[in-house]
Amino acid sequence: MKNKLTLVALLLAFTATAQIKIDSANSIIASAHPLASEAGAAIFKQGGNAYDAITAAAFALSVVEPTMSGLGGRLQVIHRNSKGKIKGIDATTQVPLAYVTDPDNQEDGYTTIGVPGMVKGLIELHQTNGKLLLKDVMAPAIAIAKNGFQILPDEVDRLKSVKKDLLQYPSTKSYFLKGDSLPKDGDWFTQEKLATTLESIANDKGESFYKGALAASLIKQVKTGGGYLSWQDMLNYRAVNATLLRGNYRGYEIVTMGLPSYGAIVLEMLHLLSLSDLTSCSEAEFLLTHAKAHELAYEDRKLLKTEEEKIIKIDYAKKRWQDSKNKKNNMLMQDSAAFQNGHTTHLVAADQDGNMVSLTQSLGPTMGSKVASIDGGFMLATTMGPYLGKMVAGERASSHISPVLILKDGIPFMSIGAAGGARIVPAIVQTISRVVDRGLALEKALAAARVFQLPEKLLIENHPAVFWENKNTYEALQITTSKKENVLKPAQFGRVHATIASKSGLWVGAADPDWSGTVNGKKNHN
Repeated sequence: MKNKLTLVALLLAFTATAQIKIDSANSIIASAHPLASEAGAAIFKQGGNAYDAITAAAFALSVVEPTMSGLGGRLQVIHRNSKGKIKGIDATTQVPLAYVTDPDNQEDGYTTIGVPGMVKGLIELHQTNGKLLLKDVMAPAIAIAKNGFQILPDEVDRLKSVKKDLLQYPSTKSYFLKGDSLPKDGDWFTQEKLATTLESIANDKGESFYKGALAASLIKQVKTGGGYLSWQDMLNYRAVNATLLRGNYRGYEIVTMGLPSYGAIVLEMLHLLSLSDLTSCSEAEFLLTHAKAHELAYEDRKLLKTEEEKIIKIDYAKKRWQDSKNKKNNMLMQDSAAFQNGHTTHLVAADQDGNMVSLTQSLGPTMGSKVASIDGGFMLATTMGPYLGKMVAGERASSHISPVLILKDGIPFMSIGAAGGARIVPAIVQTISRVVDRGLALEKALAAARVFQLPEKLLIENHPAVFWENKNTYEALQITTSKKENVLKPAQFGRVHATIASKSGLWVGAADPDWSGTVNGKKNHN
């Protein structure tokens, strides 16, 4: 009952300020939480475009999924507006200028906290492309934080996994625990301080977040805890234009982003796959070819900082593929510990005007640094420490985050991305290939079995709900793959959200069935 009351309150909040009514039947928002998707869908109904809707959903996710992303985290987004202009925004967290390498190499805590980027990124995205006022777009997130919501089982599980760490930080403990007890499935959860922070951002377009009393409080808290954040870091932070990278796959134009995104690895994998016939082969051969392309491309991650342009060229892919046939596998991928599933969130939106957005935001590992802002009510991301490897002052956090747009003959076709740490890139690529090569509907492509190539073995997704094109595929993989592990737990191979243009010209959206996500507030939309 409380959930229904909250949604009614959200809709009433809109009617006081937004009077435009449009047909939103051809507008899509897909995100990792039902309330976030409903927030975006409500914005569409009030006359907003894809930029308004995705901004509403992104801020709502910072409320309902605090373990995954939030105001103290990072964001990368690629978007195409109704005039056909494609741009990317890099709003990743940045290493403070005073940072020195931590000899203890702490995995969380104040020494891992960088400059937050999500707020700058979302404001930039909305202010340059949205139609509605920011305060109207942020109304759903503010209402949910203020009025509360029921915590989903997924969120409870993530909180349980880091409870020991959360107990170390009084501010985090006060927000998420009652005494030493975590919330349970279905518990009602309100966040008054976060609501106040969101209201400030809505009123001043984020100025107070980086320049006001909240910024002063955050800097003081981090420094007192032994971290490096300063006024100079906060005042000078900018959301910047990302480098766009382009490739071609079977006649589809793939547009993604360069570092700190891993878009180059997406393109390399697709170019490697383009050298094989994946349409008429068996599903087992399809997956094993993906595993090989994954292995080769991931070996090249070490080249991203110096030879990013080289590895996205088709001639390079041809040479890599041929060389792999002529010599024994050298297994140059990182060890298994580097291939953690990760915790991030991805969302997509598209509208009847041709606007198309793919956005990923993250705190890094579950609940980031494990430190919450004392006065702001939000979690702070992990930037430095062992999670992302060696970092230097001023550097931005590179990660497997890889939002992608796809066009066919210049016309918008798909927006896609994923959450899941190192699992992000192969999840995106396998989904694209399932649609383009195997002809699967988007919903089936997201549900289809995925593989992930570790240095020492192949991981094969095989939980009860997974979709196989052929009932014999799983047995074929068992026979042909000597070093393997069958993974029964859901959501271990990336969590994908995507939109696609149907043959009728209408947008279709899909949320990864392994997760709690929805499309326009419903599980999937066709």
